[in-house]
Amino acid sequence: MRLKTELRHELKYLITHDQRVAILAGLADTMVPDQHSANASAYTIASLYYDTPNYRAYWDKVEGHRSRRKVRVRVYGDHTVTAETRCYVEIKQRQNQLMSKRRVALPYGSAIDPAAYPTIWSALGAGDEATLREVAYLHATLHLQPACVVTYQRLALNGLDPYTDLRVTFDTQLRGRIHDLSLLSPGTTAGQYFLAPHLCVMEVKVNHTVPYWLASLISQQRCSPRRISKYCLALEQSGAIAQRQRIVA
Repeated sequence: MRLKTELRHELKYLITHDQRVAILAGLADTMVPDQHSANASAYTIASLYYDTPNYRAYWDKVEGHRSRRKVRVRVYGDHTVTAETRCYVEIKQRQNQLMSKRRVALPYGSAIDPAAYPTIWSALGAGDEATLREVAYLHATLHLQPACVVTYQRLALNGLDPYTDLRVTFDTQLRGRIHDLSLLSPGTTAGQYFLAPHLCVMEVKVNHTVPYWLASLISQQRCSPRRISKYCLALEQSGAIAQRQRIVA
């Protein structure tokens, strides 16, 4: 059994509806939907991204920095979000060719209030406390502020034994906005499409190497890895970035 590690490879592909259907059919016997994808159906993800006033996280991606971090608050599901809704404060980090994601579950009202973190972290486990302290440090030193809301529908599959480190996700209906920067808003699912509705972002996450059978399936559908950042594309589509730089290469 290949257990998931903290640092993992992440490959992204921009695929069509037909490619998505074919790949899903090819995965039917080797992967299963995750806990959010009941009956193999997609679920909503809404993320509030933070950045510096001059969009440092955006430009770090554009310039290809091999070590970079993003902070976001994420909510799963189609339910109405309140101050008490469970969400995740996350740090997504690249270290050379590897990615990691650390997160802490908090009520939404606490998650978006970094000033309240010191009253929270002492009650957390050591790992969660360290993550929340790092988020607080990034807020304080980089002057982070809400920058963009990104929403989409995700179907996520996890690998069966012995490929338990494998995860493949399919994200569709990708939208973003730079106004109304709250997940409490009744318009959470609204926003501009930053990819055509028939397109899908597929992500493959694995400890070390992609299994041969999956690599063959992806190759058969003529899919090639692409440099895609949902956050960057949403900013570009919204016009927040004066010098347009397409993050699909």
